[in-house]
Amino acid sequence: MFDLVIETLHSLVSTGKSYLFLLPIYAGLLLGERIAHAVLKPREVWDNREAAANIVITVAVLGLNFLVGHVLPLAVFAIIFEGLSLCSLGHGYGGWLSAFVLYDLAWYVDHRIAHRTGLFWAMHHVHHSSPVYNMTVASRGFLVDTTLLSRPTFYLLPFLGLSPMHFMVISIATNIWGIAQHTRLVGKLPWLDWLLATPSNHRVHHGVEAKYLDRNYGETLMIWDQLLGTYQREDEEPMYGVTEPIDTHNPLRIQIAGIQGLIRKMSLASSARDKVRCLFRPPEWRPAVTPH
Repeated sequence: MFDLVIETLHSLVSTGKSYLFLLPIYAGLLLGERIAHAVLKPREVWDNREAAANIVITVAVLGLNFLVGHVLPLAVFAIIFEGLSLCSLGHGYGGWLSAFVLYDLAWYVDHRIAHRTGLFWAMHHVHHSSPVYNMTVASRGFLVDTTLLSRPTFYLLPFLGLSPMHFMVISIATNIWGIAQHTRLVGKLPWLDWLLATPSNHRVHHGVEAKYLDRNYGETLMIWDQLLGTYQREDEEPMYGVTEPIDTHNPLRIQIAGIQGLIRKMSLASSARDKVRCLFRPPEWRPAVTPH
């Protein structure tokens, strides 16, 4: 049975159709959260316009995945693994555990890069710009930010012995975990909040308060945040969104808001050097401005 599941996953991912596995799970989680919200919080308004915008973006991302999907990035991943890997982790228990730990660390590093460099934040901005927090936000992403495009650290994994099979199985499992984090219906979970990327921890990650900014990058584990000083517990529920709200439900405007902000900042820079620095410095960094 396990071999059949793995074979099916391999077939779906290799043809760029892993969403066929994730989509029914995602739809079930969304429907379950919506029903639970109506039952548990009947007086709290559900933002249907924001949810609709997020779902439109999700459909667009799925359409792009249908065309290009994981095929090209995973082909590069496979080429590195077959020809340049320093070792092979194998598919025993130890190999899978090692692969998971390395994958989770790579996610942490790339997620932190996405927040702390101007170019990558311009893409990741889409995911954070929603002022609401529910599971529809989980798939609210930049259209060309698919698979490994904005995750440079992931390309180190095949050098370290992660096979494409490791990558696709772990990525699907952690994607499901990541979707489930995006909810306000699950409160704090005592010691689990210290160890895992729970809904409470990820609510912090989406908060705009100063103490919550750039915290809790982990997708599955909080150990990297604990070790590297980016962990923050949820003291009170955050306000959600970005520090400069975009105030729109238009999917196209949501998509381009981060890029527009980066272009605007680069256009104001007084030197070519500062224009380039806008791409790599943190998003809050401001260049010297050309006088008018």
